Amino acid sequence: MTLEIVNSDSEQYQPSVVMLVYGSGGVGKTTFASTAPKPILADCENGAKYFGLRGIKAIPIARIRSWMDFVELHKVIKEKNEYETVIIDPIGELMEKLTQHMINKADSKLVQKDGSPTMAGWGWLKKTLRDSLKIIRDTGKHVIIIAHVQEKDDDGKIVKRPLVATKLSEELVNMVDIVGYMTTMKTADSEESKRVIQVEPDSDRFVAKDRTGQLGNIIPPDFSLIIQAAQGTGDFKWTKKKVKKEEPAKPEAEGGAKQEPKKEDEQKPGADAPKIEEPKKPRAPEDIEGMNDKTRGRLDITREDDLLLAAEAIGVDTEKLGGYPDTVAKASTLFAEVLAALGAKKKNGKGQQTIA
Repeated sequence: MTLEIVNSDSEQYQPSVVMLVYGSGGVGKTTFASTAPKPILADCENGAKYFGLRGIKAIPIARIRSWMDFVELHKVIKEKNEYETVIIDPIGELMEKLTQHMINKADSKLVQKDGSPTMAGWGWLKKTLRDSLKIIRDTGKHVIIIAHVQEKDDDGKIVKRPLVATKLSEELVNMVDIVGYMTTMKTADSEESKRVIQVEPDSDRFVAKDRTGQLGNIIPPDFSLIIQAAQGTGDFKWTKKKVKKEEPAKPEAEGGAKQEPKKEDEQKPGADAPKIEEPKKPRAPEDIEGMNDKTRGRLDITREDDLLLAAEAIGVDTEKLGGYPDTVAKASTLFAEVLAALGAKKKNGKGQQTIA
């Protein structure tokens, strides 16, 4: 077997989507699952018998009457490429069939005399179901796991979560890409209640998850569209807005346009240079000339008008500097020249110069 390595941003790399959807009975979870591409349904509670009456399209159905039927389904999925999506409906009923299978084994390490699982038995149930789901997940096909809803009190708040025995619901959440709570609600564009799936991960009212990062908080019950959104091949009003990547500019030698320097870049000090404030109220050259030596010495080197006008007042050639110095170091050098011409004696080291 050859190791396959692909780029995550390649158009050819379109990973399968594994989704757990849960909600109250009759809300439309199985109907939602039928929107998946080329599905096969593992019907664990004979819920597909009413598909025709409910107007649901005909899809292949594997009737799971026992745990061994589900094991047999593994082989069918691996051998036949005609299916793109595997639907397990519901996961709680499948767990019950696995429990009955374990009881029928009559292993005293797993089952107590009254027929209930031992501690080791509960561990065996969790591991067996988890490993079985991983087998299906790792086939590369899309997977929809359907569960009923369970309400639990969490510090005084009622939180909705998937109904699965032996605390497997937490492990299921970690195994899948998307966890959605299906319900009905009125939307902004309609006064009638519609079926929706909520995948808002920060909600404190229900368990939800979106590992793809592509879905909005409320999405429509159409698995084919969800796949497109998750793989980045479809953009809908309920998906998250994409951040457009800026293409790097081509070098001029490769036919790219000549890049003119931005004005802000020309005036921006060096990375290590402190920011120099813009002048607030410029002084006139005669103001500088009229100052006494001590007042001149207190001119602020962080003010462009103070420094340049002071320099001009004593005859310093500022044109050769190419404008106002872009660092305090250069400004200090020029100011030292100004002070030297004025007969300065001392410096206070805080951005101002002082003459005794």
